[in-house]
Amino acid sequence: MAKIFCIVGASCSGKDTIFNNLLDMHIGLTPIITYTTRPIRANENNGKEYYFVNRRSFSKLKHQGKVIEYRTYKTVHGDWTYFTVNDGQFDMKSNNKYIMINTLDGVNKLQKIYGKDVVVIHLVVADRERLLRNLSREMNGNEDYTEMCRRFIADSKDFSVQNFNRLGIHDIRVENNSIVECAKDVQRIIENY
Repeated sequence: MAKIFCIVGASCSGKDTIFNNLLDMHIGLTPIITYTTRPIRANENNGKEYYFVNRRSFSKLKHQGKVIEYRTYKTVHGDWTYFTVNDGQFDMKSNNKYIMINTLDGVNKLQKIYGKDVVVIHLVVADRERLLRNLSREMNGNEDYTEMCRRFIADSKDFSVQNFNRLGIHDIRVENNSIVECAKDVQRIIENY
């Protein structure tokens, strides 16, 4: 059976960077790119970080039965939906190892479908460092401090031990104090499966 390694973590915990480093390591991982109705950011590319679609496209995919899991967040800019689509990116009957970035709610829904074949790798960064990274990201042209603060506060609840326990998610915690060391740690975890 295939394995889906889901990278999770609070905002600015290094999920995208670790995800891309792992793909660059050529260790046999196939990426799964999720979808979102969130607007694309200046430094993002459609089909790399996400597939960026409008609400109508989401509704159409959902109506067709192709949406595997989804979650909608109320932001200061309105509702943004993130979702995984059965679009041929993965085959659970294969022996492949897949990697994706997801949220705890998304992982919870995937585990209800695929069980233990969904492995959760939780990137952990100290709050002070995450706050500084968040601030730096906003100062690079986004400058949406209200949304930054909302995300930061929401993350303290979303990534609490109580929330992991409530959802029944057993994670492998990896400290991300150094991108290089964190990527190597995650690589070792994946290779042991």
